[in-house]
Amino acid sequence: MPAGDFRGLAQREYLYNNSPTATLFENFPHDYITTDCVIGTTGLITAVAVPLIQGSTITKISFIVGATAGATLTNQYVCLYSGATVPLVLAQSTAGAAAAMAANTAFTGTLATPFVVPSSGIYYAGICVTGTTIPTLVGKVTMLNATAAAAIYALATLALPPVAVTATGNATVAPATLAGLTNLAVQPYVMLQ
Repeated sequence: MPAGDFRGLAQREYLYNNSPTATLFENFPHDYITTDCVIGTTGLITAVAVPLIQGSTITKISFIVGATAGATLTNQYVCLYSGATVPLVLAQSTAGAAAAMAANTAFTGTLATPFVVPSSGIYYAGICVTGTTIPTLVGKVTMLNATAAAAIYALATLALPPVAVTATGNATVAPATLAGLTNLAVQPYVMLQ
């Protein structure tokens, strides 16, 4: 087997994922999941950095609900943003109106229009949930705390993009840009197909 990229995965992850025939991207290998992540409050977008490869077609974005189910919900959607300094919206699913998101289940949103990745790089996959009880999402801890994360990202010599942020959202339509970014100390797991 040649070295390199295999349907969006490094060779190790490609083999661990049972050599998938469809393209899939993860923000980190799913075997690194270690915690339940508290995400942004109602109406905020929680977005995570994920590397995508030019020419890939993305049709679905999936997050995994953790131990806390979403309850008394009014809307939820997934979205995809560019990796620009002020990320621009590129794609979104139709907002759903499910009253609940069950604990320990996948929440998958199908993009209204398939998105073809124009260039390889970092993009942001997001989820916005509006309601009374916002679910947790499974993921991992990325930093000691959000303030330490912001300090690392502010280092001019590193120029690292934030790996997980919250931003001002909208109940049913992803805003044109991710504004008011706040770094998170946790990183919810996401899969794009």
